[in-house]
Amino acid sequence: MKKIAIYGKPYSNELNEEISGLARMIRVKGMEPVFYERYSHFLRDNNFLSEEFSTFNRENVQIGEYSCLVSVGGDGTLLDTATLIKDSNVPVVGLNAGRLGFISSVSIDEFENVLSSLEAEDYEIDQRSLIRVETDRNIFGSLNFGLNEVTIHKKDTASMIKIEAYMDGEYLNTYWADGIIVSTATGSTAYSLSCGGPIIVPGSENFVITPIAPHNLNVRPVVVSNSVKLTLKADGRSDDFLIAIDSRPEILMPNEEIHIFKEDFSLCLLQPKGHTFLNTMRNKLAWGLDKRN
Repeated sequence: MKKIAIYGKPYSNELNEEISGLARMIRVKGMEPVFYERYSHFLRDNNFLSEEFSTFNRENVQIGEYSCLVSVGGDGTLLDTATLIKDSNVPVVGLNAGRLGFISSVSIDEFENVLSSLEAEDYEIDQRSLIRVETDRNIFGSLNFGLNEVTIHKKDTASMIKIEAYMDGEYLNTYWADGIIVSTATGSTAYSLSCGGPIIVPGSENFVITPIAPHNLNVRPVVVSNSVKLTLKADGRSDDFLIAIDSRPEILMPNEEIHIFKEDFSLCLLQPKGHTFLNTMRNKLAWGLDKRN
């Protein structure tokens, strides 16, 4: 029997009331739904789930046993699944909880068709590149990769910081700014976009280097190949700074070298037929809503 992992965060969203029906739908298709333990407790405590279902947690999960992982929520929830999936190639379905959702773009109305595709093993996979960070202190341990971006940022209301950037060992620039973002193509529609970065089509194999509130008007985001190795060093008046992979923060010391490059494996997004990046962009960003069209 195929097993479907269901992952979510313990917070209120409009899909919580649909979870029981979603689990029954999986069982009707002859598959077994298995819930992330913390999410299961939240659903039970709030009377969203009454039936008994198997559970898993980060410590005991054998993710390779699952045919698919369903991420229930928004893009932030789906980003967390990358650290569960790792290099297993288990496909992820991003079930959208009603907010913007660039990568969690599957609606609850489409879920039965997704299950039918899984049952028939006839579905489309969108391979998304990941980004990796290495430091001498091994700041992020074994979870030193992410789907969206790596961010270096000043702490609280401290003065702006100086970030030196190198590409394959060659000096690129020194950024005087609140911070810097190195995003994947997937992450180009996230924090980088809000800081003036360009949208990069997934599959184009690029990173975007986007300064956050730079103090030089002539400093702009730059697109580079994700085959390069980027090295960053931050300095400033503070004793330390923040570094984050997909919003997972750690402390960065002054002049500590950060090495950033493409991860060896990728994340597999399972997409219903007809779901494409360009369709998502038009729908989410309201492209084409012009009376001349």
